[in-house]
This record gives sequence, structure tokens and C-alpha cells, in this order.
Amino acid sequence: MSKKIHFIVNPNSGGGSVGKNWEDLLKRIEDKIGKIQVTFTNAKGHGSDVALDLCKKGIEVLVIIGGDGTISEVVDGIIKSKKTSVSIVVLNLGTGGDFSRSLGVPGDLNLALDKIKNGKIRKTDVGFVRYKSESTAENLTRYFINIIGCGMAGAVVQTVNKSSKKFGGFSYYLGSIANILSYQNKPLKFRMDGGEWLERKVTSLAICNGQYFGGGMRVSPNSELSDGYLDAVVIGDWNLFQKVFYSKKFYNGTITNSPKVESYRCKKIEIIPLQADNAAIIDCDGEDIGKIPMTIEVLPSAVSFLV
Repeated sequence: MSKKIHFIVNPNSGGGSVGKNWEDLLKRIEDKIGKIQVTFTNAKGHGSDVALDLCKKGIEVLVIIGGDGTISEVVDGIIKSKKTSVSIVVLNLGTGGDFSRSLGVPGDLNLALDKIKNGKIRKTDVGFVRYKSESTAENLTRYFINIIGCGMAGAVVQTVNKSSKKFGGFSYYLGSIANILSYQNKPLKFRMDGGEWLERKVTSLAICNGQYFGGGMRVSPNSELSDGYLDAVVIGDWNLFQKVFYSKKFYNGTITNSPKVESYRCKKIEIIPLQADNAAIIDCDGEDIGKIPMTIEVLPSAVSFLV
């Protein structure tokens, strides 16, 4: 391999299966492409720091073994490095794999590895969010690649991340069931591209670059990764019956046709709680990062994937 390539591996991906099976996985990879250079992530946010450092050292291709959270962190590091010519290859071995569905990552390891040499570059948009730390009230920023949202989706992610994730993508379904009975919908207001403020009581509000979240829920079937826009899907004030009855529509791609569901296309969206002590939890690419308020913008064609 003539390009400078480095693997970033999250050993906790797939409910810890990547770390447990690493020796066998490494053998399969090196039998296919030869010796590789590897860095393991060891904490939340570490993937961003690793990617930033590797980009500054001249790495040309970063191969990610992990899920949406790891991909998001690596994208964050690449953009911060300003080395946006660096290409990304994804080996989807995470819990949800939602971004990989939209990107079209092969499920077969050998086919995915072929993309290192033979993949075609696909430029994709990236999201940028400003928000406050829940613990310190410090103003924070980060980049994301798939979906950011708030509400019940954030509560589900928080539940899943506290679990072992041993059931893979099904962990998100179990997390949803755990929250359906107890979750209280949140009042908030939002506006898009500087327009009028809209007030809603919402079950969830998802701002989407990709189409899927929550381990296969197709929340935004019209989203495109390279169109220069974000799609905001607002799940309104559903009662318990509606949460149960309409949840199946997340999986067949018809959720936007359901009652009390609105969708908008925008380049920027601002979201503010109407009750400061009852703010919705933020879910950013499968990580619960804090609570609203937040402001999200799109960065068109900001990173390159080999697919």
C-alpha cells in the first residue's frame, strides 16, 4: 500500500466484541492487506484527538473500526486538523451502524477492506453544533456526521450508553421500550435559517444528515449526505398510545407521514428550551452530550469517504 494508512479502533464497539475478538480480526485484516498501524481509542472523545494528531503527521487514509460515535469523533478530528483531503474508510463493527447504512458500507469485512485501495471518493456534508456543558455551563462545539437531536431519542441513547450494549442494535429498541412509559415530552422552540420561532411540545426533534438512527430507525427517509442541507424531523406531543403504535413506522421509513410529525429542510437551526429546568437531552451521533439549547449548521462536502 503506497498511501499512508492508519487504523483507529474502538475496542468497545459492538458491545465490546471488537476488543474481545481483536487477535482474530487483526489476522483477517492483515491476511487481506498486510501489516497495519493501529491506535485504540480509550475514552469518549479520544477518537477526535487521535485523528487530529494523525492528520498533522501526514496520514492520508484513516480506517475506522467502530460505530457511529467513533466515526463522528474521527470526522471531528479531521476537520479540526484542517487536513480535509484525508480520506476515511469505515469497517462497520459498531452497535448501531446507522451512518454506515446511509453511506452504503459493505457488511462483509473483505469487501469493506477493498475500499482502501479501490474505493471511490464520496464527499459528504458535516454538521456543526454549538451547545453548553451540562455540568459547567461552558460553551462547547463539535462536529457530527449523522444525526443530532433532542428529546426521547437523547434519553434512549443515555439509557443505552449506560448499558453493556450486549444486544447490539437491538439495545436501542430495548432502550426505547424502557423510556416509552416514563418519558415526559419537552416544550421547546426552534427556528430555521433565521426565520420565525416555532413553539412545540415534542417527543423528539432530530436534525439529520443521514437517514437512520437508533439502530436502524429510518427517521429521515429523504435525507441525502451530500445535498448541502440538514433535515429537521419533529415528532410532536405523542401520548403513550401513539408512541407505541407509530414506533413501527420508524423502521419502514414512513414516520414522516404520521400524525403530529413535521419535517423541514434547512442549513441552520436553533433550539431553545421553554422551561430551563426541563430541557431535552441532546443525542449527537449516539452520544448523550448534554441538554439544549443548541445551534446546528451544515458544512457542505466537508469530508471524504472511500466507498
